[in-house]
Amino acid sequence: MCIGIPMEVIEQRAFTALCRGRDGEKVVDTTLIGPQPAGTWILNFLGSAREVLTPVEAKRIADALALVAALHDGRSDPDIDAAFADLLDPSRPPGGFDPKRTGG
Repeated sequence: MCIGIPMEVIEQRAFTALCRGRDGEKVVDTTLIGPQPAGTWILNFLGSAREVLTPVEAKRIADALALVAALHDGRSDPDIDAAFADLLDPSRPPGGFDPKRTGG
């Protein structure tokens, strides 16, 4: 399974950026999102930046990934609801379908 990982841009290069994430530093292709200044958060998917993230979005994703890793390793976390809080509110899914909206 492939999962997008939030990473912070350290240094932008011609078509790539050196980024730092939970597993250390990696060079990420930034062709899809364009050049980004140092300090910008991106979503890295298979070595390519797919989206620019806010720091809040990056933290939310990182927290959820840390929780999944903890559960996978057999550790429990009492704050599971907080890690997936954005998924618990069906009235406002992030960046997607609004169930209250009707019509086309």
